[in-house]
Amino acid sequence: MKKTDNTNETVLIGKVGSPVGIKGEVRITLYAQDSTNLKEGKVLLLERAGKTTDAAIKRLRYQKDRPVVKLEGIDDRNAAEEIRGMDVSIYVSDLEELPEGEHYVRDLIGCKVIDTADGREVGTLRDVIQNTAQSILEVETAGGKSVLIPAVDAFMRGIDEEAGIIEVELI
Repeated sequence: MKKTDNTNETVLIGKVGSPVGIKGEVRITLYAQDSTNLKEGKVLLLERAGKTTDAAIKRLRYQKDRPVVKLEGIDDRNAAEEIRGMDVSIYVSDLEELPEGEHYVRDLIGCKVIDTADGREVGTLRDVIQNTAQSILEVETAGGKSVLIPAVDAFMRGIDEEAGIIEVELI
């Protein structure tokens, strides 16, 4: 089930937030819990309305646990305001390796979700909703309905990314 990495394939990791100070720094709102994919020298792709530009990270720091970056070519507050709200992506080939037991959502989409209690297939993972207290698996059943399963220890039993299977135990 492993997806092949195309060197031109990109993955959306966040959005450019508000400028910080007057020297062109901006906050980045990330869609993941950690910021391991932000490093000095890494190229970010900035996109709005189908138009994409790239910029390398010159400097990275954190303010209240939120990343603040200085990008090449963004040298003052006016330039920082111009990129505010742009989507931030990186090349798939630049994704950092995750520790054992962690997975990128993009690699789990399409996995079969199996209930270990009775061995039945619940459906196929369509998305992972991450704007709540805990992540929620959005599973599409064979009948086209949507089932939401909290991604917490009480329900999650295992993920076999290579086999394309997520094991859960439902109530």
